[in-house]
Amino acid sequence: MQDKRLFFIINKAQRSMQKWADAELIEQLGISSAQMGALFFLSENNGCLLKELSDGLMLNNSAITGLVGRMEKGGLIEKRDCQKDGRAFRVYLTETGRTKVRLGIPMVEGFNQMMKRIFTAEEIDFAIGFFNRIIAVAAERKIKP
Repeated sequence: MQDKRLFFIINKAQRSMQKWADAELIEQLGISSAQMGALFFLSENNGCLLKELSDGLMLNNSAITGLVGRMEKGGLIEKRDCQKDGRAFRVYLTETGRTKVRLGIPMVEGFNQMMKRIFTAEEIDFAIGFFNRIIAVAAERKIKP
């Protein structure tokens, strides 16, 4: 009998995909999927505030603090004081971080191509609509991570 606990199945699928991506990214680039996500965000928002990075990745303050600390220690990013607010920091990609972004793009494209081999176009369209609806409902209810 197929498990019908939708919330559980979505969570389990997300965790399975993340573990798979983590294994590939760590093996090939030495970074996690969370770090890759942050690098991708920074490639479009370089010099953003920590709060903006937190919001962009949908991570709470303690999670973003740990992630940024690990990435800074790994030479992927650097934190700089915000000139407008002495209590805030801005986050910038290093050259190493930019290199990881360039190398990570084809890997993420490969992840998406694998999904296209597993699922039909109709299944993908349905899934995209399904997940976007969940995201929209959460946004309407102002649900924060």
